[in-house]
Amino acid sequence: MRKISNIICIVLIAAFAVFLALGWNGFPEEVPTHFDLSGLADSFGPKNTLLRDLAVMAGLFLLLAIVESFPGIWNIPVEVTEDNKEAILRIFYTMFAVIKISVVLICAYSTFMCIYYPGFSSAPMMLLAGVIVITILASTFLVFKFR
Repeated sequence: MRKISNIICIVLIAAFAVFLALGWNGFPEEVPTHFDLSGLADSFGPKNTLLRDLAVMAGLFLLLAIVESFPGIWNIPVEVTEDNKEAILRIFYTMFAVIKISVVLICAYSTFMCIYYPGFSSAPMMLLAGVIVITILASTFLVFKFR
């Protein structure tokens, strides 16, 4: 699961970098950098802020991938034993996979919308944020079965 989610994220980040590179000259010189609660842009900046967005996307992925690589630092709410270790790790690796992919998609969606639309629906971002929250809650619930 870890390898697959990492590959998916790396491909998505690389594809988004290619998208930015190929479309750079066609992007507006000024893009939205902040949106109000209704989805309307209320702050603008130069298009090179899109590169910052790409860096944030890659940085968040790397941070999550690094934390995922060190299960000893995770705050697991039950005692991990030799009998339950494999099942608990599987649950948390699945959780990390969903979170990594969702974070990359949220970053890509918001940057894409900054390029093409001065206002947009936050519904897809809220949906992905909901997926993250539900994944964390479900993973925690599943782990408590091993109490």
